Amino acid sequence: FTVTGRDDDILLRLKEDNDSAEPAASSIAALNLARFAAIRNDRELLARGKKTVGAFARQLAHFPSALPQLLVAFDFLERSPRQIVIAGNARHQETRELLHELRKHFLPRSVLLLADGSNGQSFLAERNDAIRAMTPINGKPAAYICENFTCKAPVTDAKALRNQL
Repeated sequence: FTVTGRDDDILLRLKEDNDSAEPAASSIAALNLARFAAIRNDRELLARGKKTVGAFARQLAHFPSALPQLLVAFDFLERSPRQIVIAGNARHQETRELLHELRKHFLPRSVLLLADGSNGQSFLAERNDAIRAMTPINGKPAAYICENFTCKAPVTDAKALRNQL
């Protein structure tokens, strides 16, 4: 990736086709594309993730256990993702309680975002209008749980969040 193109040697860039102790870069790339697609509601990223998984279709068909992380990416890409947004300041106790409740649960195919009003939220809001509107409610941190970019009513306490999960 750092060559000038004038090298006389033939360059070979191998793509690992198995997840060993360390997942293959393609598996991680496919999962990251799926996550970013879920955050941004971006069909192009979703298509790229599916294309990445598709490049390994033969290996997956014959040896699915060789690419477990790629199977996770495939599952994420093929099913409806869930977006969970916590609107509040991460330093406040009530926000930490909501985050703590989320961490108690196994949440496959979910992306967790913190909408704290900072530059990160502004950046994401440029690409996903719904995130701009996700704010604390009556001064209390709020949790927004969305599937296919359709959100349930926001909740402001851990017990209500647990019930929605």
